[in-house]
Amino acid sequence: MSTFVIAVLTRTPPWVWAILAVLVAVGLLQARDQTVSRPRLLALPVAMAMLSLFSAAAAFGAQAGVLAAWAAGAAAGLVLNRRLALPRRVQPLGDGRWSIGGSWAPLGLLMAIFGMRYAVAASMAVSPALAAQAGFATGCSALYGLAAGLLAARALRVLRHRAVPVAAVPALA
Repeated sequence: MSTFVIAVLTRTPPWVWAILAVLVAVGLLQARDQTVSRPRLLALPVAMAMLSLFSAAAAFGAQAGVLAAWAAGAAAGLVLNRRLALPRRVQPLGDGRWSIGGSWAPLGLLMAIFGMRYAVAASMAVSPALAAQAGFATGCSALYGLAAGLLAARALRVLRHRAVPVAAVPALA
């Protein structure tokens, strides 16, 4: 491993590794089948959208171009999930909860947001002038938005599966 990579890794504050561990744990939970309520379903995409938007604004400033690039990335994530159709297995339970099949996609998206945040911070620590480069700011902001949009699209896809009222379910005889 190069001395540069070792220097970056050893200068990373310990709390960053704690955040990584939490994100990995949350992502691994998403990989198994689960039953979720609406608040639990929305918690992850809302938190990660806020984190990714904050990451873009903190790195490049809350400028119109940065915010527009993030929004365009988020919109692209929403559109892209129409093709991906994640999660694939959703079953409304009729009591405001859904049964969702496990997927590795949320773990990948969490790692993408973490990895982008880490790479942007490390890159800008080495070369602060990157923050002023419009292409770098726009590209990174759009990628932050894309990951957030994909997580949001996943939750929206679940919400589109309307819960079946319990009275409408035929009794098993």
